[in-house]
Parts: sequence; structure tokens; C-alpha cells
Amino acid sequence: MLLSILTRLLLLLPLSAAAALPLRVAINDQPAAPYIIGEGKSLASPPGLAVELLQQAAAPCNVYLLLQRQSSLRQLQALRSGAADAILLLSYSPERAAFGYYPLRDGKPDSRYRLATLSYSFYVRSSSKLQWDGQQLQGLNGGTVGTDLGWSVAADLARWHIPVEGAVGVAANLAKLRAGRIAAYAVHNNLAEAYLQGSHDVVALQPPISTKDYFLPFSLRYAAEHPQEVQCLWQRMASLRDALLQQRGPAYGQ
Repeated sequence: MLLSILTRLLLLLPLSAAAALPLRVAINDQPAAPYIIGEGKSLASPPGLAVELLQQAAAPCNVYLLLQRQSSLRQLQALRSGAADAILLLSYSPERAAFGYYPLRDGKPDSRYRLATLSYSFYVRSSSKLQWDGQQLQGLNGGTVGTDLGWSVAADLARWHIPVEGAVGVAANLAKLRAGRIAAYAVHNNLAEAYLQGSHDVVALQPPISTKDYFLPFSLRYAAEHPQEVQCLWQRMASLRDALLQQRGPAYGQ
């Protein structure tokens, strides 16, 4: 009798709920307002525009989300090893494309499927004499530039022969900057401003170091095994992105 009741209840469930495909998504454990809110292991409420965008796209694509917040370095390791199926809000680089499946067009990242466009800037102490013209960082005089381990901006700085010193986390890098242990900190504008909260002892140099599109790349294995779900998520998020920003932006101060 009990088995019969359970069978009937299962038959009443929508097919999508019964057959939804799990997707393990790694999300940075640091805030990048308005796209990711809060820090640590738990999602904030509201969680951020990029998280909401993914959540809205999941059900129509018959995907069940398993969200896990991790450091930048652990995210990359998880995608490479297969411990994560995708990373939310990650920029493209040829090195990452070796283990991450991105939306491409003519061999280049396809901006139509971006989640957001973010800029990196040099942050310095307000008393700093460093100058940045978009090509050269003048006045470094043997100092180093801090950045977070695993971030793509480190490769950008290496191409300009700017010495880089990696650390884990925005708070640690800002502490090193304020203590004079690094001359500048290369960081996402959104991320830095979330930590500075209007403080004026640390300021951004202009122009930005770079401006990049950010995507939802998948592990190579997941993309090969579930190509329909991958394409569905990319297309669904692209179609929802601008409307979501307009509708939900005010909730994040946008």
C-alpha cells in the first residue's frame, strides 16, 4: 500500500524535477558586488546578480544546482580535477581554456554569452607616487604588485615585466598594501570597493589595467557529456542578463 502511494506521488512530480541533471558550480568566496554578494562559505541573501542569473536559467534547462563557494585558486583546481563542473564568473585565458570549456566564436571568447564585464585596476596608498599610463607603471623602484593567487591579471602584469607577489584574499592584500609591504594591488574594482567601503587611504589609479568579459566555463568532461545543457544555460543566461540587471539592479544599488 505504502509503495503504491509513493509510486503515485512520484508520477505526479514534473518530469524535469525527477530527471534534473546536477551541476556543481564553484563560486568565489569573496564578494564582487553586485554580481556576487557576501563572503565565506554561505550565499548571502540576496546572493548577487550572477548567482540569480544562473538560478533563473537552471530550471528551464533541467539542471539542478549544487553551489559551493571557494577561493580563486581552489576553484581552478576543482575545475581542472573535475571536482567542480563549472565556475561562475571567470574570465578567459588560453591557459584556462586547456581545462575549461568556454563559449567561443572564431576561436575567441564570445561576448554574447558573458555574465558581466569587469575591470582590474591598480590600487595604491593615497600618498603613493606611482603613475600608470595604461602601458607602464612608473615609480615602482624595486617594489612589487600584489594580486590574488589564481587571478588572470598576474599573467597580464608578467607581460609588462611588472613583479608580482601573490597572496590569498583581498583583506590580506589590502593589509599588505597599507603596511607598505607591496607598492600596489591589482584587483577587480568591484571587489576592492566592497572592502574599502568608502575609505580614502587607498585609491585606484586610472586608466584600468584591463577590462574583461566573465563567463560560466564548464569542465571539459561535463561539456562533452552534457552539451545540450551547457548550450541551454549559456543561451538562457544571455537572454535573461540585461532584463535581470534592469529588474534586480536596484536591489543591489545599481
